[in-house]
Amino acid sequence: MKKNNIPNPDVSVFIKLLDRGFKLSVPADQERYYRDGYEVFMERVKQHKSKTKGYDDIEAMGLTAIECMVALQRIREQMDGMMEAFQDRIEKLDAAVANAIDS
Repeated sequence: MKKNNIPNPDVSVFIKLLDRGFKLSVPADQERYYRDGYEVFMERVKQHKSKTKGYDDIEAMGLTAIECMVALQRIREQMDGMMEAFQDRIEKLDAAVANAIDS
């Protein structure tokens, strides 16, 4: 079987946290999300550590992880609101088309 026939081959992504490294096997089409996410996460950790009363490594990583979870929850709520608004528009459009057909 040729490689281009494989629907979603895995690639390795190396993540380093504190003094430990993790070699993750991730779907190739998601590799950039892991790499970009890792860079953004570590940059935010560095920001927390560099504050005047900076956090230590564990505190900074914990705070960054919580911020990520809050951001995901906020985005999920926004997405749900957008889906609801979209569904309302679809229903109104469907009703308008049905009324136009009936007329």
